[in-house]
Amino acid sequence: MMAQVMTRMGGEITAKGERATGTPVAIGPDGGVEPLVPCSLGGYEQDEKWLQALIQRHPSLLPVSAIEPGFGALIPAAREVACGHGNIDNLYLTPAGEIVFAETKLWRNPEARRKVVAQTLDYVAALMAMGWDRFEAVVLRARGEKQGSLYRLVSHHPDALPEAAFIDALSRNLRRGRFLAMVVGDGIRQETEALADLLQSHAGAHFTFALVEIGLWRDGTGRLIALPGVLARTVMIERGIVVIDDSGLPSVKPISPQANPKAQSISEEMFHEALAQQDPALPAALRQFLDRLEPLGVHADLKAALTLRAIVPDRAKPVNLGMIEKNGKLWTNYVQGTAPQEAVLAYLARLADLIGGQVTRKTQSYVSTNGTAAPLLGQLLPDHAQDWEEAIAALLDAARREEEPS
Repeated sequence: MMAQVMTRMGGEITAKGERATGTPVAIGPDGGVEPLVPCSLGGYEQDEKWLQALIQRHPSLLPVSAIEPGFGALIPAAREVACGHGNIDNLYLTPAGEIVFAETKLWRNPEARRKVVAQTLDYVAALMAMGWDRFEAVVLRARGEKQGSLYRLVSHHPDALPEAAFIDALSRNLRRGRFLAMVVGDGIRQETEALADLLQSHAGAHFTFALVEIGLWRDGTGRLIALPGVLARTVMIERGIVVIDDSGLPSVKPISPQANPKAQSISEEMFHEALAQQDPALPAALRQFLDRLEPLGVHADLKAALTLRAIVPDRAKPVNLGMIEKNGKLWTNYVQGTAPQEAVLAYLARLADLIGGQVTRKTQSYVSTNGTAAPLLGQLLPDHAQDWEEAIAALLDAARREEEPS
């Protein structure tokens, strides 16, 4: 008898395709234009170590928000972190205990590209084998510190979790292999089939993988301008089966190519995981509700929170339908100003009536439970999904009518 358990990994390549880019220019205060000259890493004494130092000093160069929008600000933790499979070039933490690491590479031949990708995936496996204590010890050692606490690196940040919650979150991410792994270089040429084969071999981890290019340009004064871009990234998909045979030994096998489960990013997984702490049934109810709204043109924009928006033709900005935080609170204060005022107030009143709350009128009107607090998503879903959908449809109809010619 064999038991099968589905597991996840980052395994579907989302390629950006062939990019058509123009030449950047520097525009002076007098309006004069100076074309920038492209240059390669290595040609001006900028090598891989130089690139490592650059992205460690300036982590904002890494386009994390374009890859995993739910991740917090990157805080440099250490360089050259030993993990048993070599040294990780650059390691970062976020105030919420998320783990990001980057390998830098000058891209000269296909074999070098494949090798560094495989090495990066080995680092994923090595980090998964670490618990909090070991992880903290190796990072502190890379920092040249014999003792101390990793938490102090993030404690000053306004979004930092309490220390115990930070350690729990980071430990959980280590255990699940939930990382953002990047290969950063110049002139990357992607080979999506080779990358997909490598990613298939790492079923079981929940990581996101991205190729990031740092393009370098030089102006007339000799200054370098660094332009980052995402060339390819993976998303979370069901991609492996854990098979346990009669001997009790587990093995991981790829699933059938015919299977095509819905892609999910780490940011989405963590958002739904947080909602499940409020109510285990809430993530499924939210997904079903979003499916219902799709014919209305409503899309969900996930960053620190999940915002429901709809594009109305000829309207200057999208209609905001509400913002759902990870703690399950639904804030509707930003609906104001994105649709006709009378329709907005009718929409808010409908939601307030559904939850037995009220419309609080301050700087911005919003639905509340007691004049201050926002309602919880579970007060609307799943019981009032149809009523909420009808309220959204009415609001969007009003916004469309406002844009119609007289």
